[in-house]
Amino acid sequence: MKRALFLLILISIMVPVAHAKDIILSLDQKEYYFKIGEDAIINLNSDNSYKENINGLLTYTITQSINQGNFQYSSTNTQSKSFLLEKGKTNIPLNFGTSDTPMTLSVKLKFSYTKDEAREVILDDIKIHFVSDESQKNNQQNQISSSSQKASQFVQQQQDPFAQQEQRMQQMINQMFGNQQQIQSQDPQKRLQNNQMSQDSNALKQQIQNQLQHKQRMQKEFQKELGKNQEFMKEHQKLLQQGYNLTGGSLNPESNNTGSFELNYENEEGEQAQLKGELDKGNLKNFIKDTPQSRQKMLEELQKNPEFQKYNEELKKEGFNQQNTQYTIEQNNSLMNINYINNKNQTATIKAEFVNNTVEKVELVKSNKKKRFYLWFIPILLVCGLLYYLYTKYFKKNKLEEEIKKKEVEKPFDYKKEAKRLLNKSRQLFEKKKYKDAYGTAAQSLRLYLSYENGLQKELTNDDLIKYLKEHKKNYKEIKECFDFCSLVEFAKYQPNKKDFEKIVRIVEKRIN
Repeated sequence: MKRALFLLILISIMVPVAHAKDIILSLDQKEYYFKIGEDAIINLNSDNSYKENINGLLTYTITQSINQGNFQYSSTNTQSKSFLLEKGKTNIPLNFGTSDTPMTLSVKLKFSYTKDEAREVILDDIKIHFVSDESQKNNQQNQISSSSQKASQFVQQQQDPFAQQEQRMQQMINQMFGNQQQIQSQDPQKRLQNNQMSQDSNALKQQIQNQLQHKQRMQKEFQKELGKNQEFMKEHQKLLQQGYNLTGGSLNPESNNTGSFELNYENEEGEQAQLKGELDKGNLKNFIKDTPQSRQKMLEELQKNPEFQKYNEELKKEGFNQQNTQYTIEQNNSLMNINYINNKNQTATIKAEFVNNTVEKVELVKSNKKKRFYLWFIPILLVCGLLYYLYTKYFKKNKLEEEIKKKEVEKPFDYKKEAKRLLNKSRQLFEKKKYKDAYGTAAQSLRLYLSYENGLQKELTNDDLIKYLKEHKKNYKEIKECFDFCSLVEFAKYQPNKKDFEKIVRIVEKRIN
């Protein structure tokens, strides 16, 4: 009996210990109400049972919803920042800004940190309402809380910095197509028009959705492959242990296990680091680790170089002071520019080239500003004044008369020729892989032609032009599809490809020829 009692006491002591190291985050409400113009300040309650402060990454995703008539607009933004949780119980005010119009924000909070293992605390979504009248406030106590748990694999831990592009692309699709289905009207004629609009855009929507799904699948597989690579994970974990947090980056997969990546890190002191490289069928290539420590080693290596010492001493004697240092880090070849300035605002730069971490070449570049500029500035100013006086008195009147005559005989604007020129320019831009400019110029060519062809005498926006064609019962479906594709590429919401670009070119050519 005594042994059983002793075991119960021992267990009761051990259980709290086993669960002592934990972080609990909580909020007093699930929905908050603020009047327009007020700052939306929400208190986040933290219970950190570790015996030390915990540094991690606070990620918040904010979805903004605005209702205007029968339309509902929404936009999503995800951001991450370094965040320090003090030990014990603390109250942390979070400011989500203000609004000058009624709206609702949906907020999701997540705190990620590494302590022996990767852990995270995820709070349920909360709502922040901005209302126009005090009587509309309906703040009620409804506490939500969440405790830390073991995070999933590396891919899921670091998903937020890469998910933003996918979210923005999905948002674009929802705004283009989803809002049409939210429109409701008692007028049968309007309902018929809305249904027709939905049918017209259905094919484009399906194609973009397929592109998005394919991209998401490929990116997730690429992330998994990157997370499996031991060399990459070793450097990634080393940065985390040194107090760095992943703040963003980009993944550019060509297939499930091939592509490039670039990850950005930052610590509490604001120092930045970067990991970038390529995967080739799962093998890590051209892997570069750029940290303050690696840059310091480059600087120390350069300071030992005799040529650098000579140039640096020469600049000091001439009154130059070091201003800043710029780095371009590559795998085998790296560049360092040390910039100088003197009290006359003259500049100089010592440029150093590194090959395999060894100084290969050092050169000094100085600005070519002329001295004693003021000595000859005054005579030049007097000559310019005299010439201007003669010009206004004797020549300006004749020139204005010539310009008026020239405008009278000037040929009318050849919009067809200009539209063809713009289309040819878009082809050249596409060949140079300037895809965003290529799609934008192709759309401009079509927009210019249709605006002047319909006697509008000015170039309209895409929406105004489509509206005009609809109102005058002209065929607009193919034109709208062209504009939609171009807009998606211009806003980086769609991956350009040669097949789609050639299709757009054919649409434009058919119109302007």
